[in-house]
Amino acid sequence: MGFNLGMAGLFKFKRMCAALDIKDYDKAAVEMLDSRWACQVGHRAHRLADMMRG
Repeated sequence: MGFNLGMAGLFKFKRMCAALDIKDYDKAAVEMLDSRWACQVGHRAHRLADMMRG
């Protein structure tokens, strides 16, 4: 995501970042998919969300 959005764009995912701060990777994955970015990148968003869940 950082490569695709740049770090400034990545840090706009405030709820995802908050979930990462508390190590809630399932919530972070949900927040990734609840975004315009996920619609734009399609299947890649689901692959990355699955990686986030571990």
